[in-house]
Amino acid sequence: MITFDTSALLGYYQARTGQVNGAPTAATSSGRSKAVVPTAPWVGGSAEPSTLVKAALNGRKFVDEEGNATSLKGASGDYKKLFATYQALNTLSAIAARASEKGVSDGEIKRLQTALTKGLSEVTSYTQNLSLDQGRLTPGSVMTTARSTVGVPKNVFGYITDTIYSGQSDDPVPKFQGNVSFDLAVRKFGVTTNLTMDLAEMGATPRTMSNVVSFMNGKLKAGGFETSFAVERKVGETRTVQVNGQPVTLPATGDDFALRVRGDSSEQLTFTATAATPAVYITTAAGNPDPDKDTKTEDAVIENTLTKYSAAGGGQAGGKVFSETLQGTISSVRKTVSGSDGSIYMLADVTKDVSGQVIKGDQDVALLKYDSAGHLLYARSLGATDSASGLNLAVASDGSVAVAGSVTGRLQGAVDGPINSDATSGKTDSFVTRYDASGDEQWTVRRGAMLEDEATAVAFGSDGILYVGGRSKSDLPASTTATGGGYDSYLTAFATDLNGGPKALFTEKFGTTENDSVSDIVVNGSQVVVGGKENGNAVLRSFTVAPTVVTENASSMTSAGVTVTTPVTYTKAAALTAGAVRDLGSLKGGELVGLKIDGGQLYVGGHTSNGALSLANTTSGASGGSDGFVGRLSLDLSDTSADTLAYYGGTGDDTVTGMAIANGSAWLVGAAGKNLEGQSTVGEKDGYVAQIDVGTGAVSWSQRLTGKDGYAMPTSIAVDQAGSSSLDAFGLPKGKMDFTQSERLVSATAARAGDTFQIRTRERGTLTTITIDAKDTLETLADKIKRASGFRAKVETSSDGNARKLKISPAYATSTIEVLAGKGGTDVLQALGLSAGVVRSTKTESGKTVSADGGGPVFGLQLPPELDLADEAGRKNASSVITRAMSAVRTAYREIADNALGINNSATNTAGKTGGTVPAYLKNQISNYQAALNRLTG
Repeated sequence: MITFDTSALLGYYQARTGQVNGAPTAATSSGRSKAVVPTAPWVGGSAEPSTLVKAALNGRKFVDEEGNATSLKGASGDYKKLFATYQALNTLSAIAARASEKGVSDGEIKRLQTALTKGLSEVTSYTQNLSLDQGRLTPGSVMTTARSTVGVPKNVFGYITDTIYSGQSDDPVPKFQGNVSFDLAVRKFGVTTNLTMDLAEMGATPRTMSNVVSFMNGKLKAGGFETSFAVERKVGETRTVQVNGQPVTLPATGDDFALRVRGDSSEQLTFTATAATPAVYITTAAGNPDPDKDTKTEDAVIENTLTKYSAAGGGQAGGKVFSETLQGTISSVRKTVSGSDGSIYMLADVTKDVSGQVIKGDQDVALLKYDSAGHLLYARSLGATDSASGLNLAVASDGSVAVAGSVTGRLQGAVDGPINSDATSGKTDSFVTRYDASGDEQWTVRRGAMLEDEATAVAFGSDGILYVGGRSKSDLPASTTATGGGYDSYLTAFATDLNGGPKALFTEKFGTTENDSVSDIVVNGSQVVVGGKENGNAVLRSFTVAPTVVTENASSMTSAGVTVTTPVTYTKAAALTAGAVRDLGSLKGGELVGLKIDGGQLYVGGHTSNGALSLANTTSGASGGSDGFVGRLSLDLSDTSADTLAYYGGTGDDTVTGMAIANGSAWLVGAAGKNLEGQSTVGEKDGYVAQIDVGTGAVSWSQRLTGKDGYAMPTSIAVDQAGSSSLDAFGLPKGKMDFTQSERLVSATAARAGDTFQIRTRERGTLTTITIDAKDTLETLADKIKRASGFRAKVETSSDGNARKLKISPAYATSTIEVLAGKGGTDVLQALGLSAGVVRSTKTESGKTVSADGGGPVFGLQLPPELDLADEAGRKNASSVITRAMSAVRTAYREIADNALGINNSATNTAGKTGGTVPAYLKNQISNYQAALNRLTG
């Protein structure tokens, strides 16, 4: 006789629906104890959401095992732990829901955010140290392989230009006609060979794409080089037009053609052209700032572009060479600077990932380097955990780069120089970061006052000293006494010390009793000139710096373990002496935009409503409203005989957002008002670029700029005096073509030296912290993970397109590795594109996928380290993430209940363990019960 305990089905049903199994622990007909399944945490008895939110805001613990409502004896301890986890998540869900309600004030959102962050931390800490008898819970994901989504760029020895020509393949290319040539230097095994690609040598051969490529390849082959050119062809697409309201498909007008450079690792290419003329690079933000005419909504879609113009001469006289739309994650471009190698350096603020790098906080700073053809060479993100803004940029003659700005929250690895403020206060601090010529960070300094401060200007001296200017509401460490009243201006300087780190030399504060700021800095030998706005006036201040240079021995360890001592010369100290001051008068609401030194003279530019600035010899007068201006004066600030002033504007309000100087000419960009140069606006709001001869006040060249939705605002300008040439016709970059990419993690990702994550190889085992070093690569990080796991982790690098990425998997079938976020705000998992969670091998038992290590099922909550309630998108994401985590707890609860009741949901379980084999009719009956219960419970 076969007995069947129908209470098992009843218990199963109760576990699936969360009802209480009201019967006490009892013996079955076989004499064994029956498992007890208590009330599920999501059924009845839960406090109202408003009560949960109130308790959380009042500081009540989120995780409380003693708060378990069930008192049923005999229940497994697993239920108590899952109940506590679920209730904590339920409170987090209530907080997210409250934040999404209408009419919630900003103040309450901040309080809810604080409570949510605290609760997330509490739940994560609790679950990562939780031990279950019948499974395992992880705050992260459950994976068989952890793959990074962020990679390190590979060295790709190739280059594809933008489209050069659109049409038929056998037609002559218009850009190749006339006197078109460039020089190509190929360096191989230490020997440089110069080739001239002069298309005039083709004679009567039509200058088609294929013929020109064959001509250039012939010269390369004759020189014995591996490098070659090829035609890159993109087949044209058909077009659809409307005719009498009906769509009509038209054939493509032609194909798009570009050049491909097939490089070789042993050959270094350098492109130059003899007949070079000035090139002007302009960044523009375009788009309607308020499409729905409601200032309370954030519906603007702004498009940032980088455009190159040939200012004069060349095959592109006065015309546009290219216009590249920048990544949509760039919220604003702060500044562009042309490098001595012909490249363009750009400083931007980004709100999301940039060039594949995932930022950590709400906003970060990005340094972007482009070649003269508009191709991105590298991207560097600062790596701030909360928010950072880039405010100024400088490039040295050797290619070193400095970025200055403001930061709130943690900036891991920054040297405090020193710092008075609290990184958790939410107040802004000044920062400056120095990069070497390859774009690798050398050091970062954070300097803070008790109140807000920011670095707004930066400049290199020829002696390697880096000067930083800014403003501060209170005293900076080691600074002179503040003048009081709002912001004061400051000037500070750093040198690179014996160990390659930053050395603060001095800090000087100056200004008025009102708000003051520094706009720009220029350096001429030992002289430093600071331009700023003091109580509304444009003021220039000169300082003299006397550095103390010493030579000391620096020790370094070789790979053979031998210590080598090398003499190093560096600046140990510097004395600062204040010199002449020049007040140019009130800007009347305008701004001083920049300072430049050119031809031994000082240039200053900006915009103002003051038509009588304190500069003699006005070559073109103000036109009314707000006008742009460029002033030229002596470097000593005292010889007024050198004064020259030119205004630029129309009868409306014209502004200046950027200024560049080259060979005595000034270029201005800004917003165009009405009747600028006698022209009405083209769009709703136009921008402009103008080249001005300061000596005569004449406009040498100008362009009216419009953009998306009829709105265009130029944001920066850079001029390369020899940046436009025949190379533009080929879409090729000026200078050395560098195929190499930095392998350092801190360069290729938003990771910073000192960032961490943790791993362990058994449940509740000892956590090992892995710390990112400044010189870490994917390979060195892989070695760290393998060693930290006792070689239970298999860590590899794999190619994904033009990037290499990390892959972590179990080294053995029984290995389990848990990856956890770093502590104390140092977590680097997001920056590396890795997910927290358990990585283990799986196997199939009785039709179910289980962990191969025999440790029972693993349930992942997939909780991130942080959730953001600041905007609607963040609140929706928080609700979705928390709901997903609650679902995982439900799954864990039900599966543990199934196991306790001995219920196997597998269709492959055909044999019983008590009283023989279950007959077919009983199996069918149980199957019907199962199907009915599944329908009832969804």
